Amino acid sequence: MSDQYIAKFVMQKDNTYKIVTEKRLKITGIRKYVREIPIVKGLFSMFTGSRWIVALVLLAIFEDFLTYNALAANEFVQLSGLVIISIVSLVCIVYIFRRILHKSKDTWQYHGAEHKTIYAYEHGMELTLENVRSCPRVARRCGTNFVVFLMLFCFVTYFFIGYFSIRFILSYILAYELFDMKKGDQLPVIKLFYKFGYWCQQKIFTREPSDLQILASIDTMKQLIALQNSDNLNKGLQKES
Repeated sequence: MSDQYIAKFVMQKDNTYKIVTEKRLKITGIRKYVREIPIVKGLFSMFTGSRWIVALVLLAIFEDFLTYNALAANEFVQLSGLVIISIVSLVCIVYIFRRILHKSKDTWQYHGAEHKTIYAYEHGMELTLENVRSCPRVARRCGTNFVVFLMLFCFVTYFFIGYFSIRFILSYILAYELFDMKKGDQLPVIKLFYKFGYWCQQKIFTREPSDLQILASIDTMKQLIALQNSDNLNKGLQKES
């Protein structure tokens, strides 16, 4: 919840935890302005984010080349390309499901504790065990919602755009714009897709956390807030001097 710091709690073997914080890398120069330009910021996010996204885009471009390029008319070339694409796609699918299925229950519980704490903070609630425990395990900024938007646009553009690479890039950009929209979850139509994203968060990607996990998440959030407030105070004093 800070644009200046990253904080996380690390559980110890004796069932205690420690909080680790680090300062975010400051974005300067042209990158700072690119992140504010509509459409361009989505493209920027795509090629500076997960290497799996970049790999998928390159794979899509390769698939389009084999499908539509006259140079790939040779049946052997097309068959070889199809085999390569199938193998890479299978590896990606297996990797994703392995990551989901091999996550321990604790991981999903900590994810749930994080969501509950963020929900309480964003709704102006005091960060106490009782308050946070009563909150839902959903977060508007969770990547699950972005994936839902991406799936939506991929489905819609399928009927209008033949090139998979263009379809995926366009869908990614549009999904990013929708996901980055302030109070987008309050718009009538978009709200429906957020509800599906929240359902996925509740049923698949989070579990009900223990009190210890909630307390660890609360302490982490409080430390993050303290660091942010301290930085803001120092900046204010520097401006006055």
